[in-house]
Amino acid sequence: MKIDKMRQTETEAVSQLVVNAFYSKFSEKTDLSKERLQKILKLIWLEEADQFGLSIYTVKLEEEIVGAFGFSGKQRFSLSLSLIAKVCAVVNSIGVKAFLSFLRVALQTHRKPNKREWYIDFIVVKEAYRNQSIGHTILSSLEERADQYEQIDQLSLYVLKGNDRARHLYEKYGFSEKEQGGIEQYQYMVKNLGHR
Repeated sequence: MKIDKMRQTETEAVSQLVVNAFYSKFSEKTDLSKERLQKILKLIWLEEADQFGLSIYTVKLEEEIVGAFGFSGKQRFSLSLSLIAKVCAVVNSIGVKAFLSFLRVALQTHRKPNKREWYIDFIVVKEAYRNQSIGHTILSSLEERADQYEQIDQLSLYVLKGNDRARHLYEKYGFSEKEQGGIEQYQYMVKNLGHR
């Protein structure tokens, strides 16, 4: 298994994984098809990840992308001409109302991490490769990466309250539930890193 920083040529495959994992989150509150949602995520979120301080990694078996994850540190948002153009193109394509619905859902679990925290924006594993310890590998990789930065002493994430498998995995890796108001169907979880 190989974990590498996502390349621009891999945004299509990663956007497909993300949409397959999280489409129900969007389909309940937007009228976006899977194809449109994938295009929006690819153009605005994955291709412009650096604009949001988001680091995205792929997990590969041989050359196939079987998983991906993204995390944010202390965020430095920068607005580029490329991002503005892509947002305008998306709004022109789907309309203002649909775009605002997308933003409302997408930002529901958004978090601005403090300077000593990495917020795990997403973890996805291709359905055919679930139950093969890829989630374990991802969490171990995140912790190893955090160990390389003296100032990082906490990992955090949101998990859907009904996703018992994911919550069990996070608890196994030392995450615990914390109160974080305002997001009814999600549980906020934190892992304090003992290496500090």
